[in-house]
Order: sequence, then structure tokens, then C-alpha cells
Amino acid sequence: MRVIRGFDEDAGLNAPVAAIGSFDGVHLGHCRVLRYLCDFAHQTGGDSVVVTFDPHPQQVLRPNSDFFNINSLDKNIELIEKQGVDAVLIVPFTQAFSQLSYSDFIDQYMIGKLRVSTLVMGPNHALGHNRAGGREAIENLCNERGVHVVELPEMVCHDVAVHSAMIRKLITEGRWDDVDELLGYHYDVETQFIASQR
Repeated sequence: MRVIRGFDEDAGLNAPVAAIGSFDGVHLGHCRVLRYLCDFAHQTGGDSVVVTFDPHPQQVLRPNSDFFNINSLDKNIELIEKQGVDAVLIVPFTQAFSQLSYSDFIDQYMIGKLRVSTLVMGPNHALGHNRAGGREAIENLCNERGVHVVELPEMVCHDVAVHSAMIRKLITEGRWDDVDELLGYHYDVETQFIASQR
């Protein structure tokens, strides 16, 4: 799997099928998105790519909050690679970047630089300044630009929606069996949580 640092690096990808997000923890819900991403890319002859951010947007936008990463970036990349993804593009997330509108992000970066052909989105996905680009807005814009959009439903495990915020809550409560169940792998709190804080 290729690791690409920023949009200025020549990605050289063929008809990229992309998913955008932090993918912190690479939990069961993420894995379903990634498997679909890879399958769709394979069927269409394109390359699968995850566009993610470093540092996590919450660390920039809410530096004084109690937010923490589930995993280090390196661990998340390792888990993404295990799903068969062709490339990960890491976007440096800054205060200036956070001011970018969703339309500018899609036009300038996803289309202008990455030349994305398809965008795969999980549930409740939003992009851009103040998360103004919701599912409908993104889909309408992409349709106008000739970019195909696929939205996948939320994954539910034992009546619990699988998402990173829920897993962080379970970690703070020390509910390790539940953490492992939603992640789909054993969470080594001593190595993963500590590494994520560096």
C-alpha cells in the first residue's frame, strides 16, 4: 500500500475510488466501508484510496477538550492496509485548512489534484468548514462534477451504532470487551493509547 503525504505529491492513481475520514480505530464500521471501497475499485478498474488527516481534526479544532485518539496514525495505517486498500493520502490538518469549504475541498483537491472518480461515504459524513457539507450537499456537488457517490448505512452491533466516539466512551469507562467487539480486534491499551498521544 502506498502512503502519500499531502496532495502536492503526485499520487499517480488510476480513476481513484476514495473514502474520506479520520478512520481512527479502524473499527468494524470503517472496515465495511473499506471493503466496499476495495471491491468497487476492483470492479471498476480503479485504485482504492483513503484520504485521512494528521493530526486528527478534533485535536486542532478543540485542543483543550478531553478528546483522544484511539490509535496512533501508524497503527491506523497498518489496519487500513490489512483491508487491501491501494493507497492512503495523509492531509496535514491545520487551522487554515479547517476554513476550507466543502466545495473548495472537493473541487480543488479531490477532483483538481486527486482526480477522484467515485466517493464512498459512511453515515453522517460531513466535510468542510463547520461541517457544512452534509451528505446531500456533497452528493449534489459531486453529481454536477461527474463524480459518482456511494453512501453506506450505519453499522449496528447489538443495537449499538459502531463509531469512534462510542469506542472512546467505552475506553474511558474501561469496558474492554465491548471495545474489542466494536473494533473487531484486541485493543492493547498500554501500547495503542499511549502511542496515540505522541
